[in-house]
Amino acid sequence: MHTFMHPSRIVREMCSRRTGIQLAIAIGCLIAMSGLAQTVRAQSHAIELAVDSASRHHLTIQQDGDALVLESTGNDPYIVFDIPATPVVDRHWMLAMEVFCPEGIQNMQLFIGQPFSEKRRLDLPHLHRSEGWTVYSCDLSEGESFLNDDGPTTLRLDFGRKEDVRFRIRKVTLRPENDREWKQRQQRAAHVQQLQQLNERIANYYHTDFPIRLTEVRHSPEHVVVSGKAVGEVATANLSLIARDLDEISALPATIDSKTPFRSVRLRSDGTFEVKFPAAPGSWLKRTGMRWQVVSISSALLDDGSRTCTPYSAVRYVDVLDQRDAKTLPPTPTLHAAKGVTCVSELNSEMIRELGLQHATVNILLNGFIELHPKPGYVPVTIRGKQVFVRQGAEQHLDKRVRMGREAGLVLAGILLIGNQPNRSARDSQRPTLQHPNADPAGVYTMPNLTDPDSANLYAITLDYLAERYSEGDLRIDHWIVHNEIDAGWQWTNMGETPHHVYLDHYFRSMRMVDTATRRINPHARTFISLTHYWNLPNPAHWRWYRSKEIMESLVKHGEVEGDFPWGMAHHPYPESLWESDTWNDNVKFDLDAKMFTLKNWSVLDEYMKSDRLRDAEGNVRPVLLSEQGFHAPEDDEQSLQQQVAAVLYTFQQLRQFDSVLAFDYHRSVDHSGEGGLLLGLRGLSSKEHPRGKPKPAWNAFRAIGTPQESELLLQYKDVWGSPSE
Repeated sequence: MHTFMHPSRIVREMCSRRTGIQLAIAIGCLIAMSGLAQTVRAQSHAIELAVDSASRHHLTIQQDGDALVLESTGNDPYIVFDIPATPVVDRHWMLAMEVFCPEGIQNMQLFIGQPFSEKRRLDLPHLHRSEGWTVYSCDLSEGESFLNDDGPTTLRLDFGRKEDVRFRIRKVTLRPENDREWKQRQQRAAHVQQLQQLNERIANYYHTDFPIRLTEVRHSPEHVVVSGKAVGEVATANLSLIARDLDEISALPATIDSKTPFRSVRLRSDGTFEVKFPAAPGSWLKRTGMRWQVVSISSALLDDGSRTCTPYSAVRYVDVLDQRDAKTLPPTPTLHAAKGVTCVSELNSEMIRELGLQHATVNILLNGFIELHPKPGYVPVTIRGKQVFVRQGAEQHLDKRVRMGREAGLVLAGILLIGNQPNRSARDSQRPTLQHPNADPAGVYTMPNLTDPDSANLYAITLDYLAERYSEGDLRIDHWIVHNEIDAGWQWTNMGETPHHVYLDHYFRSMRMVDTATRRINPHARTFISLTHYWNLPNPAHWRWYRSKEIMESLVKHGEVEGDFPWGMAHHPYPESLWESDTWNDNVKFDLDAKMFTLKNWSVLDEYMKSDRLRDAEGNVRPVLLSEQGFHAPEDDEQSLQQQVAAVLYTFQQLRQFDSVLAFDYHRSVDHSGEGGLLLGLRGLSSKEHPRGKPKPAWNAFRAIGTPQESELLLQYKDVWGSPSE
């Protein structure tokens, strides 16, 4: 545990630490600059790409002058070629080429040295859209252990996962990095050092014994009321309560200026206190995501007229919301192992009823949903007393999907997503944006932008709008899944390469904002964290993937330090291999050190959710949504189709044992060509004859779950997997 330090000691340590850091950076830069002045003697090598069929896959290649014209013919296009020897030099080796690609290509990858394997794979920058020749380069240093300094190395360059993409390349070269690339790498190194320091400070914050503990934050009609007590020795009587804004990191000391409201804290004889901030309805002090903290404010002015603060408590979010804001709503229907689907709009109302569904998810893409100023295609709405503008087409599209599910009697979950748009215009880049500024183009979605006040405020307003509109009747959403598979952050919730605690600080702030916005209107709303089936992943990609086990422990610790809130878990228990439906044969452990949790060993997570530390403040087991999982079965593979049926039946035999599971949302209803070759649907690919796909045998099996026909099917298939306990 980190004990609380006196303010003067904190200042001395921060100054000493800062001086040491600056000196280290300065020395590093001087050393590096001397390296920059050296002549790099390694030569550039032009690379001849082979065009024979043996060296390519899902690609056609034609020569056109000095360029090659390539077109992908499948979803796994790549080319194999050799590069010359890569002797050790004082610069990184770069593979570079000129490209002409009007569509752009995501998910570029490079495999270094044979045999090609995931251990030898580099995830490369996206190839951005270009309607003229532009240079594309990638650093080979991450795979340097597989390069040869005395002979050629075989490479496999993968051009994304889409077919019918036409592009050109020329002047493929192997060369040392140039001066610009070198400088960018040095800047990245300094940025990495800053992130490491911030990560350590956040980790320390969560293990600091502050002398003051905030016990409750309550919204009354005209006030924000904050209660707390002294739990340690307080070295000063100069204590104040301040609000922390949406873009602030809790672990960093606050800075206040003349506009910052604060109130003195007076401890009673028993060490308790209560502070009231005047805050009428609509006050910014009641904004979604505001936090509170006890500090000691320095008397010294900084150059900009602000003052630093020394924290005497952790921050705390609102615990009790103003009941006047809440709508009178019936409770969410009680669910247990309910049948559901993802992508509910793939079905129509008749199909929903035919399957006997009770739950479903809808994706909600937040980009551009709300604007703060008038814009074509947007209509004015009033959110918490302020006029903003909602994109009419997006609202109508979401209304349609939600209304269809609700009219069919479903409990709905909304998955909050922020699309990664790497090619934003210069004009757009000056405006508040929900997209995280450090997001790498490799990610499909990004973390919300909580790095500046305007963008964080836009996110809060967007959440407030969704909470108000989708709270009752045929537009009601009760479950709010915060982003997608955050343990696989690099792909699904990207904010660049980021250490564990920095990443989660951002995510937890987002979760708390979703929780406050939705429960303020709908007291029955619930916020869910989204995780893959990986739990204790060995050697996760550095600062790109995160272990679910550590994320969950950090979330519990967050609630203990900054106040509990009613969250749940949205888990995706896919089989060990996405290509095999026989999840009962998964090679998994039955303890909390398991690499992954599939349906075979999910009983361990069920017990974990029932443990005392995981329960909510009232002692209730937190709910679980198995919000995405399907079983691969090509339409022309009879064995796979029958195994998919067995997997559907096995699923519900397992789920009924798990008290924590509300619903299982099958992914997906209809096969989709854009899922890397996976064919998970209960129905086949869409066609002119079958716009929603032709039913697979698993469609009828899913329909039979919970009906007398289920028992009949079990007699046919139960011997496939044996008893559920095996």
